[in-house]
Amino acid sequence: MSMVRVYLYAVGQQIIIPELSETDEGFFVETAPVKIFPVQDIVGWKAVVYNVLLKGNPSIPTPGKTSDPGSPILEALGLKRWQDFERQSVLYTVHAGPRFISVYATGKNEDKSWTTGTKDRKFASQAPLELVVQEVAMDIIKEPEAVAKPMLLLGG
Repeated sequence: MSMVRVYLYAVGQQIIIPELSETDEGFFVETAPVKIFPVQDIVGWKAVVYNVLLKGNPSIPTPGKTSDPGSPILEALGLKRWQDFERQSVLYTVHAGPRFISVYATGKNEDKSWTTGTKDRKFASQAPLELVVQEVAMDIIKEPEAVAKPMLLLGG
């Protein structure tokens, strides 16, 4: 298995999953489309995560330098500032490599910005993907950011 990465953001009773593409230089960038699910549509967003882990990330040419790289997530939500989004969301990263599958969640500073998380789980790379995705889902739906009433979707 080559390296595969999936980002899931939980915010305002939604799960947001951007397409994550691997560049020619080997780093991952968020690209469109951005899929947005109600947190209750567990079957729907679990299927997206499972399919990415099964098929891998698309490859794209390395983007050129730009002064305003933009964010497909902010564009999809109509927001202007990443800081507003970050303070009300939690990010889960699922990283599948040749030896293990790691699931990592961001923590929060006192100002609610992201910091190093304490949730870091590892699965053997041979673990059934259905099990890994189920465990991710069970963790995410317990997050306060996943079940809180939407506040930031005002675009201000």
